[in-house]
Amino acid sequence: MIIPYRNFPALYRMMGGSILTFYALFEASRFAKFWVPFCHKYSIKQRCPDAYFNDRDDYPHKNLSFAVEWENLKNMYEDMKYSINSTVERGTVPQDKWKDHQGFKEWSSGISSRDHHSIVEVTHTKNDVSGKDSDVEGHDLPSLVYVAREKRPQHPHNFKAGALNVLIRVSAVVSNAPFILTLDCDMYANNCEALREAMCFFMDPQTDHQLGFVQFPQRFHSITKNDLYANRLKRNFDVQFEGFDGTGGPPYVGTGCVHRRDVLCGSEPQQSSLKPSMLSVNLIREKSSPSEMLNEARILAQCTYEKNSFWGKKVGMIYGCAVEDVLTGFTILCRGWKSVYCVPKRNAFQGHAPVNLNDTLIQHKRWSAGLFEIFVSKFCPFLYGIHRVSIAQRMCYGFCCLWAPSCLHILCYGLVPALCTLNGRSLFPQISSPWFLLFVYLSVSAYAHSVIEFIGAGGSVKSWWNEHRMWMIKGTSSYPFGMIQVLCKLMGISEVGFEVTSKVSDSEAAKRYEAEIYEFGVASTMFIPPATLVVINLIALLNGIAQVLKKGYPALEGMFLQLMLSGFIVMNGYGILEGMFLRRDNGRMPMSVTVSSLLVAVVVCSAAANISPLVNEVAATNLLVLSKSNKPV
Repeated sequence: MIIPYRNFPALYRMMGGSILTFYALFEASRFAKFWVPFCHKYSIKQRCPDAYFNDRDDYPHKNLSFAVEWENLKNMYEDMKYSINSTVERGTVPQDKWKDHQGFKEWSSGISSRDHHSIVEVTHTKNDVSGKDSDVEGHDLPSLVYVAREKRPQHPHNFKAGALNVLIRVSAVVSNAPFILTLDCDMYANNCEALREAMCFFMDPQTDHQLGFVQFPQRFHSITKNDLYANRLKRNFDVQFEGFDGTGGPPYVGTGCVHRRDVLCGSEPQQSSLKPSMLSVNLIREKSSPSEMLNEARILAQCTYEKNSFWGKKVGMIYGCAVEDVLTGFTILCRGWKSVYCVPKRNAFQGHAPVNLNDTLIQHKRWSAGLFEIFVSKFCPFLYGIHRVSIAQRMCYGFCCLWAPSCLHILCYGLVPALCTLNGRSLFPQISSPWFLLFVYLSVSAYAHSVIEFIGAGGSVKSWWNEHRMWMIKGTSSYPFGMIQVLCKLMGISEVGFEVTSKVSDSEAAKRYEAEIYEFGVASTMFIPPATLVVINLIALLNGIAQVLKKGYPALEGMFLQLMLSGFIVMNGYGILEGMFLRRDNGRMPMSVTVSSLLVAVVVCSAAANISPLVNEVAATNLLVLSKSNKPV
């Protein structure tokens, strides 16, 4: 969704070319005529009706008239939901509904979601007196514009970046507001005053000529008490982004961000922020009739419009990367603009987070792959924009872009000590060695710093533990898969795909999620590496304990730190072991993944255990050959 901001002249919603989504949007626009005046009358900050009606503690008033209006509006909302859901279940919009809006005729030719012409429709009906959109009390409403860009199988559509560029162009001919708010489709406004706070930054005379965009933190309402899958991203948004803000501004994360229109259209800070840039001036037209305006907007939404143009290269969202939002924000900063991180007391926008492990890992795979794509491209933070971006800010971007390669040290951290234990080799200093205290100090201080930092940002010890568990899981699945994808792209083998994550679940899965039990369920290859790692460390731990029981203190003195590390990893991965061996519900680890992980773990452990005799045999053979060659004649 993209919302130009000038007292909300228009709201634009990008759809997938489905008549069902157009019908849902049309029904929502009719409900808005009652919902908006209710919110204004009672100062409702929560602007999502579903979230508001489910939160009985958010009542600003408790008098009788309010209760009556609240009940009537809730019934109206439930009726709307029932109408939409029943229509979706039928799979088609009844013909008697088509007379309510002429836009339904766009689907009369039997188009598909992946092969259709451009569709641009204003869903709100006009007031016959003022000629503007209005609510039931006669007050003006922003126009609600449905946009479905043209899609043809033979033309690449550039995923989310292509959709946003179409919305930028369409909004230029419909409203041409100087500020644009972008939101993901699963996010809603939780604080109606948030945009006023963003405007305060843009209207500051000291920074107005330098500020390109204002980024809000991502917040989610579908998070368990202790954040089972670490989807709150607390360390990112409450620690790291604060550091970004001190070095020149945070990155653009694709949602919850207010941009200047001319900045997205390629302008430089030296240009007046009140005038359109030269690259976008060709989209500005004199006022025309509504039909002419919509026809022009449909032309701008055609899939061939960007051919031989700067769109996706210098104008709009930049193409060629799975995290086009971060890349676009970085190129904006490299042109000399600044950004600001705005964190209001009440969350500005809230959305849905993935509610199962597979979707979480897929999401992080896309992010890590996209960020690594930036690092190995011409936009590498250490090479691109050197004269416009500070060293500290480039280091911050570089840190994020190296998420995927960080899997290498995580894999070493999880594998090497365990394999050395199986091999009978001591990797760390013995307990009696003074160097033992150094390793203990480094480990304790590192984890203590991590816990204190996390709790200082408003987290709890349990949520920190869950974040650390997910760090290990992502580091052995999402990150290596993401790095492999980018390497395959560099070698011309394949492209980095854009996988959309699902954020819905059935009732049983929802109960397990609320109980903070890992949801596996699907036979995903993403589960095999972390499951294999945990099994290897479990075997190494049992083998080490057996050696200590057999040989006594000498074995413990040499293997103590390795056993502690393997034990810590087993504790860390208990949820995985539980899903593999103890659980019997539908969310357990699929048998195919369990068997595959066990086979790989057994092969690796057998190889590690037998490598020592092999090395000794080879060394003895070489020594015998060497002694014979030196034997006097």
